[in-house]
Amino acid sequence: MAVRWPRGVTSSGIACGIKPRGERDLGFLTSELPIAWAGTFTRNAAAAAPVTWSRARLRQSVRALVVNSGNANACTGPDGYSAVESTAAAAADVLGCNAEEVLVSSTGPIGVPLPADRIVSALPRAAAALSEDTAEFAASILTTDTRPKLARREVEGASITGVAKGAAMLAPNMATMLAFIATDAVVSQDHLQESLTSAVRTSFDRISVDACESTNDSVYLLSTALGAPIERARFDAALAEVCSSLAEQMVRDAEGSTKLVRIEVSGATDEDHGVALGRAVAASCLWRAAVNGGDPNWGRVISALGAADRSLDPSVLDLWIGAQQVFSAGVPFGGMDGMAKAAAEMASEEIRISCVVGRGPAHVEVLSADLSTAYVELNAGGTT
Repeated sequence: MAVRWPRGVTSSGIACGIKPRGERDLGFLTSELPIAWAGTFTRNAAAAAPVTWSRARLRQSVRALVVNSGNANACTGPDGYSAVESTAAAAADVLGCNAEEVLVSSTGPIGVPLPADRIVSALPRAAAALSEDTAEFAASILTTDTRPKLARREVEGASITGVAKGAAMLAPNMATMLAFIATDAVVSQDHLQESLTSAVRTSFDRISVDACESTNDSVYLLSTALGAPIERARFDAALAEVCSSLAEQMVRDAEGSTKLVRIEVSGATDEDHGVALGRAVAASCLWRAAVNGGDPNWGRVISALGAADRSLDPSVLDLWIGAQQVFSAGVPFGGMDGMAKAAAEMASEEIRISCVVGRGPAHVEVLSADLSTAYVELNAGGTT
């Protein structure tokens, strides 16, 4: 079933020759009129040139966004920024707007010069292919993904549609991911940014595939305001659902993964404490390898928790693998029968690890995936 953009947004996805095998690698997203937008970006100090360009245009109205896959345009020096400028200028010429009204995004290998001339020459063709369907655009932004990530919500006479990519280099502070979200809801600029920041905090910031933070992470939220005004809480809830759906789709499509892991932390002193503990478990290569092998090695979970919080008190710590408790108040729980039941839980394609770490009020969930030999093999030759 086709997923369409909200009113006023069109997109296309074509091949411009960046990827070596002729796959789609250039996405173009446009609005007929200048529109408000919000964004969140990687906090990596080595942020890519397109991140620097787009981040500098926050709070300005825009007409378009150009995104390429197959090349991150990161760590490419002044030439990388010149490539962004020429891309924005070419898109502006096609649309009849100012280059300052064009956002730019990239994803792919780091440190490879971007052949911007291929993008510039292909943009008229991308403009001619614009439609309200998201499919071609969604295909054009993929790298090692095996499938597009799409989500849509209808709310009070308006809609929110999201398209994303991401399968590895996924870590908190947003992950190696790009997400493009559009709405026709009538929402103020300030509300757009506040709502997006909140939604990202509880979705993209709570996934981890390999605990590696990228140079290109970007989430864009654009509003044409051609639909109905929406009560703030309902818009926030719908946007959070779109972001959470896209984030979970990324983890389910993680490179080489066979299992989704839900790491539930409760009893933390506050939200930040709980998230830090959940991320520590998600980042444990030892635990993720055990998940891949179906081994209920819960000691690796407790080790990760204790390394993240030096003040953790094991005497109040409880741990479950699925429905089976394996640790209680400082000692193993369930015996050999319990371990057998925990192993059966580990055989599932979706596993829940529940950690009660104290008596605090916070409860959070972090999503992760297993670590497989396929992940290692894929990333052993990522640029060759």
